[in-house]
Parts: sequence; structure tokens; C-alpha cells
Amino acid sequence: MKGLNIISHLSTIPTSFVVCYIYLIFVTAEVVAQHVPRGNQNPTRKRTDFLELLLGDQNDIKSPPNYDSNDPVYIDCELLIDSVDAISEVSMDFTLSVSIHLRWVDHRLGRQLRDIEYLEFDAHNMENLWVPDIFFPNEKKASFHNVMMENRMLRLYQTGIVSYSTRLSLILSCPMNLRSYPFDKQVCSVKIESFGYTEHHLVLRWANDSEPVVIEERNLPQFEVQGHTIENYTESHRIRGNHSCLRADFHLARNIGHYIIQMYIPSFLIVMLSWVSFWLNVGSVPGRVSLGVLSVLTISTQSSSVNAALPQVSYTKAIDIWMATCLVFVFAALIEFAIANALNRCTAGRSIVKQMFTIPDNLREQNENVSKNQNQRDSVVNKDGQVQLQSPLPDKTGYIYAMYLDLASRVFFPAMFVAFNVVYWVYYLNLNLS
Repeated sequence: MKGLNIISHLSTIPTSFVVCYIYLIFVTAEVVAQHVPRGNQNPTRKRTDFLELLLGDQNDIKSPPNYDSNDPVYIDCELLIDSVDAISEVSMDFTLSVSIHLRWVDHRLGRQLRDIEYLEFDAHNMENLWVPDIFFPNEKKASFHNVMMENRMLRLYQTGIVSYSTRLSLILSCPMNLRSYPFDKQVCSVKIESFGYTEHHLVLRWANDSEPVVIEERNLPQFEVQGHTIENYTESHRIRGNHSCLRADFHLARNIGHYIIQMYIPSFLIVMLSWVSFWLNVGSVPGRVSLGVLSVLTISTQSSSVNAALPQVSYTKAIDIWMATCLVFVFAALIEFAIANALNRCTAGRSIVKQMFTIPDNLREQNENVSKNQNQRDSVVNKDGQVQLQSPLPDKTGYIYAMYLDLASRVFFPAMFVAFNVVYWVYYLNLNLS
């Protein structure tokens, strides 16, 4: 009876009042649901939802951010030189490992994020996102680091900032001027450019950080990194148009310690060794010939080994001047012995030059005269009053001239070599310091 009375009582309530009452119940429930804590949520699942949401609209995010407008997208670049592995004079290139960081703004992606600060993308998920199509114009060979996966990452922030990082191994061309080798300084560059987009759609620029280019290792086996300069410029191509470019120039100074020990000191000692022949007797023909020939061959071999590690350039290098001068000195020492030996055979009464460059007309006549002279005896009275026969003394005029030549060479050759060293080292060391 009570149930029937309640139903009959409700039937008397207006319908509009019931609808308003139900609506208020639903609104109250929704407000309470928004303010009541939902408990611990799984952040990984939330990031996955955002990732699926972003990657689902593939057609929109594979193009540059401002592609439909006239405003270019600005790419801020940072370059970290992990190591400089090799610098080759023969192929005129250098090998280095770098980490490159690019940063730009894409509001299409940033507005999708609400409750998280940033979202990370690995190399696999990055395939569906737009990244700048940069390349290295002076590159000979390049490769990504793939151990254990591709070393590439992208991070998207709520503000729309996109940060992209990757690691590369590069072999870049480095034209060198070797006229002052091994006292030379070289400038090797890293150039970065967009391949497909002109400066109207994409502009590269160095980041505003204090050090947009960082070199981890400055002391190399053969070179020392004295500093670097950076530049933003525009490269004009006949077909592709004007493209925004970046360049970082690394100023390298060669360390000469290795070359002094391996090239200069040995060749210096070989030249000094050739002077030993000036102190030997003029009649020591086998010893002086062997010493001179050995010195010439050693300098020639050392010069060939030095040039084997260098490109075949058409100009003269500093090391070529040194080796050529050393070869001239050891060859002149060998020629000096030949002249001294010829002077030793000359006799008095005739022109020395004529005797050195002429052959006797009648060798038999000369042999007979020698025999007669040998049979002749000079009478000599000793202190006891006895008369003795003595052979005539040989003519030593040529021997005396040969000794004078050796004495002069002992002073002239070292003095000239010291003078050459003073001029050579002062000039090239000042050139290296400047």
C-alpha cells in the first residue's frame, strides 16, 4: 500500500521538475569526478598515447613547420668534436667523430602535449617525423654510429622546441699548402648545408650558446688545435639556388718534435760524418771513397722516404730545401776528395790545372825517364867525410796542395753549413710563430 501511495504521490510531481532534478545530479557527478584524485597512473602508457597521437598524423608532420607560409624555419646548430682520428697529407683529408645537435620550433607538435614536459623519440619512431635534410659539402665519406642501435634521438617539448641529436664519423676534405712543411699551419673546415630547401624555407645558424662548437681533444699526434672560428653564410648553386650554410674552421699547427728527431738530426749527423774524410790522409783512397759514397746514398734514401709520405706537389717544400742542401754538402765532400787525389799526383814545373785535365802524350817516354831518374844517385858527404850516393827526393808539390785543400775544407764546409742552418731555422721558425 505504501509503495502504491509513493507512486501515486510521484505522479503528481511535474515532469519538468523531474528532468531538472536528473540534470543536476549528472552535473554534480561530473564536477565531483573532476576534483576527486584518480590515483596512480602509468606514465609510460600516457607517453605512448601521445606518441600514437603524434605519429598518426603522418602527412602533416613530415614537412617543415612553416612550409605553407613565407617564413623560414630557423635551425640552431651545435657541434661537438669527440675526436680527430687522423689527418692525411697524401689524400688531404681528416677523419673525425662528431656529435651534432639541431634545434628548431614546431608548434604543430608542441600543442599536442599537455601533461608531460617532453617526449622522446628513438631512431625507429623518428622515421615519421620531419628532420632537416642537412649534409656536409666537403665530405668524402660519412657513416652513422649503429652500435648497438642507431645513435640518433629526438626530443619534443611542450613549448614546441624540437631537439635532434646524432653521432657521425666523417672523412672531410682539407686542402693543404705544404710549402712550409713541416713548419706549416693548416685550416680544416666542417661545412654544413641544407640539400633540398633554399634559404627562403630553411635557415641554418649557429646556436647562441657561448660555445656552439666544442673540441674535446686538442692535442693530436702530429698537430695541435690552436683555435677555431665559425661563420654563417649563403652558398649559391647554379641549379639548386641559394642555400644557407654553416662553417667551422679549425686552425691546426704541426708539431715539429717528431720531424726533428726522425729527419733533421739524422741528416745533420750524416753531413758531419762526410767531413771525416777531410781528416784522413790523402792517400787513404778506399776509406775516403767509401765514406763519401755511403754518405751520398744515405741522404738520398732518407730524402726518398720523406717524400714517400707526402703528396707529389709541384712546389718546393721546406723539407725539400733541407734534404737538397744536405745532399749538396755530402756530394761536395766526395768531389773534394777527387780534387785532392788529383792534386796529389801533380808535379812541379807545369800548370796544375793542365796536369789535372790532360793525359801524357808518351807514357813510354815517361816510364823511361822515371827509370833513369831511379838509377841516378846524388853524392852526399856525411859528417865523417864519407861520400854516399842518395836517390833524388820525390816531388811533393801536388801533395802539399792536396793538404792545403783538406785544411781549407775542414773550416769552409762546417762554416757554410752552420750559416745555412742559421738562415734556415730563423726563417722557418719565425714563419711558424707568425
